[in-house]
Amino acid sequence: MSRLFFAIAYLLVCLSSFAQTQFIPASHESFRYVGRFDFSNPQEVRYDWSGVYIQFSFRGTECAIKMSDTGHNYYNVFVDDQPSKTIDVKSDTTIVIARNIGTHIHKIRIYKRTEGNQGTGSFKGIMIPENGEMLHWKDVPSRKIEFIGNSITCGYGTEGLSKSERFKPSTENNYLSYAPIMARAFKADYHIIAHSGMGVVRNYGYKEKVSPNAMPDRFNRVFDEKELPLWNFRLWKPDVVVINLGTNDFSTQPFPDKAVFKAGYEKLIDEVKKQYGEVPVFCIVGPMTDEPCYSYVKELVEDFRSVYQRKNVYFVGIPTYLMDPEKDFGSDSHPNYSGQRKMAAHVLPVISSILEWDYDGKEF
Repeated sequence: MSRLFFAIAYLLVCLSSFAQTQFIPASHESFRYVGRFDFSNPQEVRYDWSGVYIQFSFRGTECAIKMSDTGHNYYNVFVDDQPSKTIDVKSDTTIVIARNIGTHIHKIRIYKRTEGNQGTGSFKGIMIPENGEMLHWKDVPSRKIEFIGNSITCGYGTEGLSKSERFKPSTENNYLSYAPIMARAFKADYHIIAHSGMGVVRNYGYKEKVSPNAMPDRFNRVFDEKELPLWNFRLWKPDVVVINLGTNDFSTQPFPDKAVFKAGYEKLIDEVKKQYGEVPVFCIVGPMTDEPCYSYVKELVEDFRSVYQRKNVYFVGIPTYLMDPEKDFGSDSHPNYSGQRKMAAHVLPVISSILEWDYDGKEF
C-alpha cells in the first residue's frame, strides 16, 4: 500500500478521536494574525512572507488546523509556549497539532518557516472539541519591529548541518534568524519583508549591474511573490525598521556603481519614512559581505545624518570574522542558528542603547 494511503488512514484515526467537534473559521475574532495577510476572503486567509504567524487561545483537550498551499511550505507549531512539531503543507489538508492536552486554557502559535517562493499558504480555521471555547489572545507586545532583508533574514539554511550542505526548504527556519531572535529578546511583534537572493539594486548573480525587481520593489506588497494587491501601511506601524541588504548586490561581478547603489538604498529609506513617519532605521551590513558594501552603506547613513540632518538613521556593521567558519554556518555557507545568535548579540545592544529598550539575552 502507498504512503498516501497510510497517511490518510492515520489522519482519519486521529480525527476520529474528536468525537464531537466544532469548526472555528479563519474569520473568528479570536485569531491573531501577525505579518502581512490577505483577508479578501475571510474564510481563507492567505500569506506567503517568511515569519508570518497565527496565534490563538482555546479551552479544550485537542486541536486540528485546516490549511492549504499552492506549493510546499514548512511551519513550526508551538503549544503552550513550547515547540511541539514541524509540519509541512503542500495541499488542502487537516493536521492534528495537539491531543490529550488537558481541559485548561492553551496557547497555540503557527509560525511560517519558509519564504514566499515556496508557495502561497492559506489558513482556513481550526477544529476543537464541541465543548471547547475560543478565547482572546492576551499577551500582545507593545513593541513592533519590521525587518527588511535577504536570505540571512529569511533564515536560509539555518538548520543545515554544514556549510557544504546544499540548501533544502526543510532546513530553512525563519524562527532561528537573527530577526526573530532580536524580536523575542525585545518582546516585540515583528514583520519580515525578505527574500533570498535579493539586493538593493542588483540581485544575486544577475548579469548586469542593476536588476529588475530588486528587494525595494517588494516593500509595498501584501505578497512577496505577487505584485498585487498592495499593502495597506495604515494597518501596522513599526517602532523601528531594521534593513540588512547589500550582500547580493556585491556577491558576484559586475558590482553596481557606488552612486547607483547609494541612490537605491536612500530611496528605500525614504519610502520607509514616507509610510511610517520618522521611525528609527538601522542599516546592517554583514556578516556575508564586507567591502565595498560596508563603506557604501556607512557613507549613505552619514549622508542622512550629516548632510540631510535626519539623525535617526544608524549604521551597524557585522564583521565577517564574527563567524566561526566551522561552527556558525549552515547550508550554502549561510549563518546557522549559532551564527544567527551571534548576529543578534552584536546588533541588540546598539538598538537597545538608542531606543532605550531593555532586552532579554538568554537565547544567546
